[in-house]
Amino acid sequence: MSRYPKDPLQKRQRLLLWLERLLLAVGLLCLSLVAYAVIDARWFAFREGRDFDRTLAAARRHPAAWAPAGRPPAAQTDRLETFRPAAPSPPPAAPLLDGSVIGRIDIPRLGLSDLVLEGTGARTLRRGVGHIPETALPRQAGNVGLAGHRDTAFRALQEIQPDDLITLQTADGVYPYMVDWTRIVAPEDVEVLESSSASQLTLVTCYPFSYIGSAPERFVVRAHLVGGQQAGGSGGPRSASPIRPPAAPHGRPGAPPPAGTGAVN
Repeated sequence: MSRYPKDPLQKRQRLLLWLERLLLAVGLLCLSLVAYAVIDARWFAFREGRDFDRTLAAARRHPAAWAPAGRPPAAQTDRLETFRPAAPSPPPAAPLLDGSVIGRIDIPRLGLSDLVLEGTGARTLRRGVGHIPETALPRQAGNVGLAGHRDTAFRALQEIQPDDLITLQTADGVYPYMVDWTRIVAPEDVEVLESSSASQLTLVTCYPFSYIGSAPERFVVRAHLVGGQQAGGSGGPRSASPIRPPAAPHGRPGAPPPAGTGAVN
């Protein structure tokens, strides 16, 4: 006698039972992947943030003996790897490994604080804010480009305003920037990352913030260095001086972008 029911109703019920089990397994797998991504990002932030704080503490205790060096790193839909300047900034003296910690970004008014890592790969942006390759580093004069996902690290950028303070803390010191403007651009409009003789900061994320799927545009924040000085001649890149300890920002930002450039209020 067959173990399988010959009644069509029983066959349908058995099929639905297996389908239910399959969907349950798929759901548990998806939850496991999300849990892994969250735990990995938080554990990485805790571990690397602790090491970064120890590095800063060592630099403060032994400022003369310590010298900084390069350290030998919606994620499934938004891609920021190709958003790079057409004319790269001069490379750092020591190459930076993808995913290595550069410093920490803070925007006090928005409550944003996250590690800054080298590169804009999927794993790097899942763990923090990525430094866009071929843009300047905070210790260099030029345009420092940082990228982050709109649903994690840079979610708070939808509330950013002109004159907001942004600080980048690295092993070299603290670099304070003041926001000049925000703008919405197409993914191919990488002119916002072009190098500059002034010390600037450009933050990039995908836009709209609440878009489902691969966001069609980029949200850009431009800020300028305040409280620091620049040194160096015209024959090469100039270095921006950090603030030790961080000083209160002063002065007003430059003129807003010309009309018609897509500035966002």
